[in-house]
Amino acid sequence: MVTDSETLHHRRAQILLRNGRYFWWSTLLVSVACGVFQLFNDLPQIGQWSAGAVSMLALCALSTNVYCQRRLDAAPLWSPVPIVTLLISVNALLWAAIAQQGGLCLTLAIAEGGLASLFLYSHGRLVAITDGAIGLIPIPFLFQADDPLLIQVHLPLMALFSLAAALGHQLAMRNIRQELESQRLTQLLTENQSDLLNRFNQRTHDVEQINHRLSREVQLRKEVNQALTQSEAQLNLAMAASGLGFWDWDLLLHRVYHSDTAQFFGNSDTLNGKEFVLTDYVLPEDMPLVRKALKQHLRGETDYYQARYRVQLPHKRQQRWIEDIGKVTERNHLGRPARMIGTRRDISQDMQLQEDLTLSSSLFNNSTEGVFMLDVQQRLRTCNRMFCQIFAQSQGDWVGQPLVQMIHTEQAQSISMQLGSQGHYRGEIIAIRGQNQPFPLSINLTAIRRADASLCHYLGICRDLSANQRTKNKSSDRTDFDSLTGLFNRDYFQRVLRQFQDHEHLLQDHYAVCVLNLDRFKSVNESFGVEIGDQLLKDLAARLNDFAEPIHQVARLSSDEFALIIEYQGNQDRLLTSLADLQVAITRPFLVTEHELIVTASIGVCIVKDGNVRQLLNHAIAAMNQARYQGGNNAQFFHQRLATQPVARMQMEKAMRSAITQNEFSVNYQPKLNLRTGRIDSVEALARWIHPENGLIDPQDFIPLAEETGLIAAIGEQVLNKACLDAAEWREQNLGEISISVNISGHQVRRDDLYDVVHNALCQSGLPAVYLELELTESMLMEDIHHAQEFLNRLRSLGVRLALDDFGTGYSSLSYLKRLPIDTLKIDKSFVAEARQGAPSPIVEAILAMADSLKLKVVAEGVETKEQLSYLERLGCDYAQGYLISHALPTAEVLTLIRHTNLDTLSQAGDSLH
Repeated sequence: MVTDSETLHHRRAQILLRNGRYFWWSTLLVSVACGVFQLFNDLPQIGQWSAGAVSMLALCALSTNVYCQRRLDAAPLWSPVPIVTLLISVNALLWAAIAQQGGLCLTLAIAEGGLASLFLYSHGRLVAITDGAIGLIPIPFLFQADDPLLIQVHLPLMALFSLAAALGHQLAMRNIRQELESQRLTQLLTENQSDLLNRFNQRTHDVEQINHRLSREVQLRKEVNQALTQSEAQLNLAMAASGLGFWDWDLLLHRVYHSDTAQFFGNSDTLNGKEFVLTDYVLPEDMPLVRKALKQHLRGETDYYQARYRVQLPHKRQQRWIEDIGKVTERNHLGRPARMIGTRRDISQDMQLQEDLTLSSSLFNNSTEGVFMLDVQQRLRTCNRMFCQIFAQSQGDWVGQPLVQMIHTEQAQSISMQLGSQGHYRGEIIAIRGQNQPFPLSINLTAIRRADASLCHYLGICRDLSANQRTKNKSSDRTDFDSLTGLFNRDYFQRVLRQFQDHEHLLQDHYAVCVLNLDRFKSVNESFGVEIGDQLLKDLAARLNDFAEPIHQVARLSSDEFALIIEYQGNQDRLLTSLADLQVAITRPFLVTEHELIVTASIGVCIVKDGNVRQLLNHAIAAMNQARYQGGNNAQFFHQRLATQPVARMQMEKAMRSAITQNEFSVNYQPKLNLRTGRIDSVEALARWIHPENGLIDPQDFIPLAEETGLIAAIGEQVLNKACLDAAEWREQNLGEISISVNISGHQVRRDDLYDVVHNALCQSGLPAVYLELELTESMLMEDIHHAQEFLNRLRSLGVRLALDDFGTGYSSLSYLKRLPIDTLKIDKSFVAEARQGAPSPIVEAILAMADSLKLKVVAEGVETKEQLSYLERLGCDYAQGYLISHALPTAEVLTLIRHTNLDTLSQAGDSLH
């Protein structure tokens, strides 16, 4: 059987030979063109000889490619890379000699480098050989010849090809690994098919046994019913105590026995021996429904007879609701019903309650004000139509959303805190709806409590004050300036953009419209207060306003969103330089009172063209949102695909909310190898989403969106609960002392209920807290170190362990590290990657030395080779985690791996344990 690593090598070899054929044919054509050019120009003889040699080499390589393909088909473990490397090396040296002549020869040599980047992406070192030889060897000759193409063409293009080749190689390797993983899972499913069939047969046998037992139980119940018939008096007492009546209808003799007619009909005819007729008491308008239900059951169309009807009590002006439920219990030899037994219940109070609920629902839904209900965690349970109209959202999109995310206002946090502490809130705020549309809102929130004074839910009533606000605004003069920063406001900026529609000559001057949004500005307000945030916006506005040409017309669109126009005169480099200067200016530290603040911005750029003058601002905002989605601190240009991305993201967000409600998120576990004992005694829980229609969703696609929308908190809570339940079940199966690590998102850290969420997960699962480890990143802790220290100490009081994830990629402040109650450091995989092929990594060694002095455990992420594993063992690292140990696996597979894996198995394996 071919291992995963060997299959990867085989697949890469196939891609190399397939693309190599195209590469050598392209090389042959380019070399012929070069030879023709040299033949008709007075060039040194070495140039003509090298072009001819390349042509011969290409023909030889094509023949060799056919041989290698046959050899690879016969022996999948054989590698053609050494042969191809030799041919590529010779080809690169020949083209480097050709490139020394400059002119078209240099251009064709650069084209050869581009062909290598295009076709040889599966093996990065082949591209590196070609681009390195062609890019580096001609430099001294071109420099000596003072050839201007060296700076203008040769160096930029070769650098671009090298970058494109590196990115293409990474993308190709990820796609190949994903394809191999899919094949592995398919093979695993095929191998387990017979086992599943056996289990199915066993389950079928078990079901048959259960059916047999049920048949016996039915027979036993018949015997019990006969015994109960003999104890009629006791049965009547029991039915009277439960409020139920009993009736037995003999359809052959047309006799009906009623246990207590006086209780339901106010008549004791049955007890007095008189004939009782139901139609004498049922209201005429309800009788057709009773007859219809009875006929349907007697014909076998329904499993049970069930009817609700009203009766008029004798000598009283009072009606009573009755519910009958019965079933045919005996049939004659012709299959016709012979006996029917059922119960009768007075449901007058239930029907009255249902009527009251209907009236309440009508008042709720038809109210002219927005009415909504929150649960004890201040998450929406239900709302009426007016509430949905006010916020321009459907009820399905709101259910489960926290209050602070629904109203979208700067006072949301204080409203939530006041509601939790005082039980009520009333006031007027500025909320956000739709596409960042602010509007005035009157809101009244009240806590509703049960009879024992415990909190039940919150009742909210709100009213849109936009009409009143518009009436007030009509009497005020319109201003063109923002009151906080002094910059132009959105209205003025839009009037400026309309000049592009009115004056066509402006389209010839090459302008660009930019929108920038500060990254994580909300955390500044939450950490330091609104006053500090406002001063930061003023200082930023002053910097933007100080820019000289080519930046014009700086305006503030909304809270932390600014817009400007850049005149770049068709010079793309000038535009890129302006954007780079803009980002440098923004990232310079701001000194606000005693605080030194460093912020970054996401920038969206839209080039002014003839076809988009009416959508300039919208397109720039769409590009800015794309920059935010890619992590912020970057600039993105608008392209047409971004116009459809908001719809796709809204659809994914809607599907994600439904998945949270339907509990569609599952958990996979990636093992961590204990390098001191050689066994797997810890795993990391990772969220997985299997969409009912689209299948497995890549975490890289939904995790950033979940972070942005705040849904990551609900997903993280589900993952935590499932992981704790699984870990507790493993302990019951005597699998050993297995700890479980769960990632905590920044949204969960900022919420006040994180302690309760963790405590509830431990209580519901029964997992001892010492076996739960919570992983947090440096960046989220350093946003507010004092708050981080408080809530980490509170979590530690539960008995759980804490780990600092991706250590070294954030602030890495050692003074803060001493203050935080951290148990484990996780070295980021980018630093572990430096230790490939046994090469030392100074950062890894420094982190291990520091952790040893602080008595902290260390986990190395991204371990993919045995050389890295040996290196970490020599340094005394505690745990290793990565593809060498195992990918993230479902519960059943990770348990199999835990049972059979130890350090000896790992040392005897190939390049992969799993």
